[in-house]
Amino acid sequence: MRYSRKNAGILSLLLLFSSIGMMACGRTTVETGHVSYSSISSLTGMESTPVINYTLPVLTPNVLVDQQGYASGREKLAVVKSREPVENFRVIDKETGETVYHGKVENSDYNEDLHLYIGRVDFTEVTQNGTFYLECDRVGQSFAFTVQQDHYGELFRSLCAKLHEACENRRITEEEILTVLTACEWYPETFADDNANEIPDLLEDIAGWLEKTTNDTGQPEPENMTYVAALAKFGYLYQKYDVQYATQCLQHASAIYTKLTATSGRDAQKFMALTELYRAAGLYSYRTQILEYKDFFEDNTSYLEETDYLYGAMTYLATRQAVDVDLCTVFMEDIRNRGEELAKRSDKMIDAVTSVNNGTEDLLKRAEELSCANYILYSYQYTEILEDFLHYLMGRNKDSVCYYPEEGDTADYLLLIAQQVSLGGKHEQIK
Repeated sequence: MRYSRKNAGILSLLLLFSSIGMMACGRTTVETGHVSYSSISSLTGMESTPVINYTLPVLTPNVLVDQQGYASGREKLAVVKSREPVENFRVIDKETGETVYHGKVENSDYNEDLHLYIGRVDFTEVTQNGTFYLECDRVGQSFAFTVQQDHYGELFRSLCAKLHEACENRRITEEEILTVLTACEWYPETFADDNANEIPDLLEDIAGWLEKTTNDTGQPEPENMTYVAALAKFGYLYQKYDVQYATQCLQHASAIYTKLTATSGRDAQKFMALTELYRAAGLYSYRTQILEYKDFFEDNTSYLEETDYLYGAMTYLATRQAVDVDLCTVFMEDIRNRGEELAKRSDKMIDAVTSVNNGTEDLLKRAEELSCANYILYSYQYTEILEDFLHYLMGRNKDSVCYYPEEGDTADYLLLIAQQVSLGGKHEQIK
């Protein structure tokens, strides 16, 4: 064949696409992986003129795992999807390449809608610390994941460090502060006290955030009911450490509330602020205003869709002040029923291959609602489901995308992970 520039150009392109194919596939055989595309800068000729545009395919593994990892003493599940039934799986040590465990793929049922076999991999018996990946014949490998004894503890400490920085730099919102304070209230034993002054470090971080927020003359202090609720909740939790400062925060919350209430109607934020103020101060006027919402709560359960109403209800149930028993009963029954409803729906919301949900923010909100039900009446089932929410958000989903920690509020993850840390011992004991 005569050699020419034209033939040389064609040959170069063939070699180029051949190398692209090899780079994209690597060592993993992907039988049914989804293909998405990421842009690559165009090639240029001798005169810097673009001559071709192309994109590299990104293949989704067919073995779906939690890419953040698993706790060594907890259940470890993965999902396999394939065009033909898959019988066996192997757990391979990433560092040594050795197979540390092997087993049978369970429940490999055919999904008519997806035209795929969906199987379950249970490798709970892998308890040694390390970095691993799963491998199945014809289907290929999963992404790498870790197994470690204190998996949730490590995640929790990492989130606390991020929140510490956010408080220092005032990049945290009042809504996030409330969620962090809720975690501090529900699971105080999980929070570190590195300076050994008997005050949880993250609670001190919030105290610093409040001081900067109230004293900064260059940036106006928030004037909204969510901020009032945060001040009052902090004052209630901080009183056993510093009564004077806690009282100042409560008085400040009351003053802002009085200013705002003149022009505000009844809404979720105001109700939440009232419940926090009433629990901390016990004023009869706050109790009276809370009871003005009673008819609204008795007529519907849609209020649970609003986080502020939900948090307000939880605070009202927790208060030691005089409460309306009927209203408490309404809250208890509604939150319990909501938990049961979410437990039934969870299989569809966080199914690894056929999930139907509205994205990360909505999933975190549903997990928050289920966390409330679990706090009121501890349920092993709820704890398992909430752990599955984390597994889903951390990569065990149809796109093998780890949404944590970039998508969703850090504080929401903190509440979920604090629950797993706190209930971990009970969880393992039941198993």
